[in-house]
Amino acid sequence: MKKLTSLQKIIKVLDILSKEPYEYKIGEISKLSEINRTTVHRILVELLEKGYVIRDEATKKYKVGPTLYHIGNVYLNNYNSESKILEILNHISKITQESVGYAVRDGERVISLYEIEVHQFLKMNYHPGIFYPMNRGCYGKCLMAYYDQERVRELLYSQKFEKLYPNTLTDPEEIMEEYRRIREQGFVISDEETMNDLVVGVGVPVFNSAGKVKACVATAFVKGTNYKEKIEAHKKVLLEYAQEMTKYLT
Repeated sequence: MKKLTSLQKIIKVLDILSKEPYEYKIGEISKLSEINRTTVHRILVELLEKGYVIRDEATKKYKVGPTLYHIGNVYLNNYNSESKILEILNHISKITQESVGYAVRDGERVISLYEIEVHQFLKMNYHPGIFYPMNRGCYGKCLMAYYDQERVRELLYSQKFEKLYPNTLTDPEEIMEEYRRIREQGFVISDEETMNDLVVGVGVPVFNSAGKVKACVATAFVKGTNYKEKIEAHKKVLLEYAQEMTKYLT
């Protein structure tokens, strides 16, 4: 196994803390990172001093701290159209009465930027700041469908995908075909891909003024008997407001 540098070890620890359940004991981090417990403890002490992590004294678990929240907001503020995008997302949520989200592709990773969660008995699978996979869900499928397809094929064949739910795509060629359909129809649907048969997602690409896809806006709702009608209604609303968003994207 290649020896990690001190910086790589710190990044590995932070990467673990950024994944569910978002809080871990030293021993758990040591096991997941394959870094010895003493080193993990030293890293956490240093991060704790600077506010990159915080420690729950009751559970002895560590989680990301306010300094990382600050850094995340700096990243978010680089998208200088924040207020307008949030205003549009709020309009969509009021019209559909459902949860709405907005994600971008940054490099080769898909990250959620804004989420508006309506009060449901079931929490949706949208969370700001979370990275999303390229094989399932509205965000990942939509944004990778409009990325360099030769590079996308390389990425698909460089990893293995788990069949989490009935409609989760795992075969690279099937995923490529799904991308083709998304580009052809101009929208994406996620049904029994991320939460079994409980949640349906509908999303559309958001283009900038130069005609390049910069983001994906999507709704998510609890699946019911009228879910097909909801898909059509949400698609119409999303396409309309995605055009409005274009004015604020460079």
